[in-house]
Amino acid sequence: MDEEPLSWGHITCDGTVANLESIWVAQYLKFYPLALHQAINEENLQIIKGKFEVETCKDGKKRSATLETWDLLNLKPKTVLDLPNLLYEQYDISSDFLKDAFDPYNIQSSGLVPEKTDEFYKSLKPTKFILSKTRHYSWPKGLATSGLGSANLLEVDVDDDVHIDIKELDDKLKKCKESQTPVYAVVAIIGSTEKGAVDRLSEILKVREKWQKEGLSFLVHADAAWGGCFATMLHQDLERGRPTLGDSDKDSVPALTLRRETEDDLLELQNADSITVDPHKAGYVPYPAGSLVYKDGRMRYLVTWSSPYLSQGSSEDIGVYDVEGR
Repeated sequence: MDEEPLSWGHITCDGTVANLESIWVAQYLKFYPLALHQAINEENLQIIKGKFEVETCKDGKKRSATLETWDLLNLKPKTVLDLPNLLYEQYDISSDFLKDAFDPYNIQSSGLVPEKTDEFYKSLKPTKFILSKTRHYSWPKGLATSGLGSANLLEVDVDDDVHIDIKELDDKLKKCKESQTPVYAVVAIIGSTEKGAVDRLSEILKVREKWQKEGLSFLVHADAAWGGCFATMLHQDLERGRPTLGDSDKDSVPALTLRRETEDDLLELQNADSITVDPHKAGYVPYPAGSLVYKDGRMRYLVTWSSPYLSQGSSEDIGVYDVEGR
């Protein structure tokens, strides 16, 4: 069995920048399969055009050449991140060769509608981010500054406990599926600024699983800028090395007293695709200090931007993955 890809994170100046970076990554993850599809239709990769298979959400493995735009926009995140490895393992296509074939269609270099492929994008509707009305102002600001447009943020009402209304979220996703409107991500607010409320992340992940079976896939991002640090205060299962539910052992520090459902949702942070945490809030460290964490560390390669004066000889300098570029 393949090993689970390692998680990865880095420090930013604060959660606003981390949220902007999560928008950046979500965009490139969503459009990577479309760019690769176009590259496979070109001469350099035509040899695999009728052979290469991709695992779709709804219909299992299908030849990539037969996939429609909607199918390509709704692959599971892990499926997208696995694509370069599959090309190498099955056809010995190196990363350098793939990059050269891919770049003319990559939206980082060619823009959202590459000149050669505008007919492929013709029917594409504006892609959405979905989150509750308790969201931080950095979300519409991030969509505006990234060029995706603040109007493409779909807001969901909250319930009596100030959590995102799961039924309304489900209804909005149903409408997106029916209208074939792609979704970049659903964002769970883990500690809203005004109320400290923790969205039902466990329920959001179940909703995603339901819609993936219907052919609608998206990232789940946890905006835990305020509440993420509280996950470190849950009772620790030392054998597994991550928080777990349960009472404290005798003679140990008591577990953090939270509602059971809040503990459930803090524990589900391990299953979110990406997380924003601000240590300068509940972490009580000096301002500014923010962080962005990926469940699958390969996500950072979607936005890698290297330059000699940024890396200064180190291939792991975080500036190559960071909006700030330091």
